[in-house]
Amino acid sequence: MPCKLSGIGHMAIHVSDVEKSIEFYRSVVGLKLTGKWGPPDFSRPICFMRCDEYHHDLVLFELPEDVERAGLDKQDSEYKRQVGLHHLAFKVASREDWLDALEHVKSCGVELVSGPYVHGSEGDDPNSFMGGSGSHAFYFLDPDGNRIEIYCWMMKVTRKSVSAPNPDL
Repeated sequence: MPCKLSGIGHMAIHVSDVEKSIEFYRSVVGLKLTGKWGPPDFSRPICFMRCDEYHHDLVLFELPEDVERAGLDKQDSEYKRQVGLHHLAFKVASREDWLDALEHVKSCGVELVSGPYVHGSEGDDPNSFMGGSGSHAFYFLDPDGNRIEIYCWMMKVTRKSVSAPNPDL
């Protein structure tokens, strides 16, 4: 049985300058800032932005200065060397649908490239992220190496918090 998707959840893109992109997406597109992080807490600048009260609709990853990451042989958009798509995320309505999707993807013989885990301080996986939305997520690749995420339980941003330290309200 196919995954019971409820929509496209968010998009993540590689950008050349996070600050410049934040300004563009705020002033031109009208998105709101949820939070931004960078060194030394994160390996490179990252920013979460949103349309309404859900934690994020767009994620900006600044390209690392050292784009020639030695030893990486995966054909995975995570390791892209130019601006563009980082991953495409699909949301599901419930944890049960998420677990069904996880089993479905595995049953199709598709290998997970990351997860499953919790995006947030409550997760104990090394890939959990303090500023994350608390969603449960897993990632896999499409035939062209584009990273796909399926997740559930995106938090809403209604006030300042650990996961939204400097939100536009």
